[in-house]
Amino acid sequence: MQQKVILRLVISLLIISTLATSCKSKLEKKDVSLEEMQAGDGKHYDPVLPTADATPVYKSVNGKDFHLNIFNPEGHQPGDSAACIIFFFGGGFVNGNPPQFEEQSKYLSSKGIVAVCADYRVISRDNCTAVECIMDAKSAIRYLRVHADELGIDPGKIVMSGGSAGGALCWTNMIDNPEFTDAADDVSVSCKPDAVVMFNPVTNFEEYEFRIRKFDGAAAALNPMTHMPDSCPPMIVYHGTADEMAGYRYAKEAADKLKASGNDVTFVPFEGAEHGFYQRNKNDGKYYEETLQLTENWLREKGFLLQ
Repeated sequence: MQQKVILRLVISLLIISTLATSCKSKLEKKDVSLEEMQAGDGKHYDPVLPTADATPVYKSVNGKDFHLNIFNPEGHQPGDSAACIIFFFGGGFVNGNPPQFEEQSKYLSSKGIVAVCADYRVISRDNCTAVECIMDAKSAIRYLRVHADELGIDPGKIVMSGGSAGGALCWTNMIDNPEFTDAADDVSVSCKPDAVVMFNPVTNFEEYEFRIRKFDGAAAALNPMTHMPDSCPPMIVYHGTADEMAGYRYAKEAADKLKASGNDVTFVPFEGAEHGFYQRNKNDGKYYEETLQLTENWLREKGFLLQ
């Protein structure tokens, strides 16, 4: 009996040791300087999606155009007043690719909402910092509002969405620190969304030293954990519980704080799900289907889907 207890204890310790080593190796892999991040290859990159109905340039930086890949509902016309959801891909501010939310966009546009996959600067491709990512997200929302009539959208029904770093951009657009805004932006046009759908958003910009480096001295000034507003638009947050790197506890703490202040906030945990669980190519699409259905129902409940 005693031998069995000892054996179980040894096995438990081995499992804990293996998990700790795995987490440590993940951290060490990410623990690089900003210069090393900027020297990366950016991974696969598709700035313009051939499946999109329109791909306008919302800003140009140093001769490079940044596009919004727009998916319209059937029969959509300029002058319409459809709601709009805009997705920002994840990739730790270092890389990432606009098609990450292409399938969600195709599906939701079939339900009567204009859906957009945004491109934006990232550290590895554009020799920038995470601050420029934040600036571009603000520019994109402002572009939608300024061009609402020709795009056939209601400027008061813009839903912002994103995963991981893209979710972090939802936080920073809601907070909108004016100091971190592109000089070319018309700041009289609000960059704040009218509703938010987030997937495992990065919420604590000072959680790790390598993450702090991405902001090149601005992490504390931009950190959602210390700059959370008292009020926010309707919000739903999906988060897996298995990946500590995703900062589950920080996202939940922020959502709970906003909800306690009387805001319309829904937090949906996915037990055992890892970072990026919502993508179609993971878990045989199980969580992709589930989060997509939940999002459709939530958008309809909040008045952003009419079909």
